[in-house]
Amino acid sequence: MARSFLISFLGFPFSVLAFIIGWAGWDLRTGALAAAIVFSVFFVAAIVNLFFIKSFSYLDAALPVVFAGLWSLALAPLSLGASLFSAPFFIGAAVLLGVCMAVSRRFDTGKGWLVLPALVFLYEMLPINIPGPVDDAFALSGAFGTVAAQLVHVVAGKLKSGPGRGHPPGPNR
Repeated sequence: MARSFLISFLGFPFSVLAFIIGWAGWDLRTGALAAAIVFSVFFVAAIVNLFFIKSFSYLDAALPVVFAGLWSLALAPLSLGASLFSAPFFIGAAVLLGVCMAVSRRFDTGKGWLVLPALVFLYEMLPINIPGPVDDAFALSGAFGTVAAQLVHVVAGKLKSGPGRGHPPGPNR
């Protein structure tokens, strides 16, 4: 996880450098776009790196929300008046990804459950927005459905194994 954390935070100085180069070479808007693209590349690399981690910790599950907050602050200037980015939906996608990672960690459900929430997280991260909340609502409902299905899978597995199977008898069981 430390590698993903390092990759994502290296995106900040390189984004600032891209902003300065774009602003000096062309204009302010080009600099902002260059910074967003560079940061997106680093951020996507950090997310891809998460899939190669053998097991997640609960700190790992909290990091998407932290990254979403930082990214939302970085894109706030692009959102004024133009509505190119929807921070609440992105933070919502980060929360759903974090919950999915925590459930995966707690119940060892596998990484396959992370694919849709991670794709929604990446989609919401992009500074591209179809006017209106329809695309964001569909994306978040899909991610929420995946998290709900993962929890149902866990509960069904516990019910299938039956109460007390594999556990010694005791007062708390």
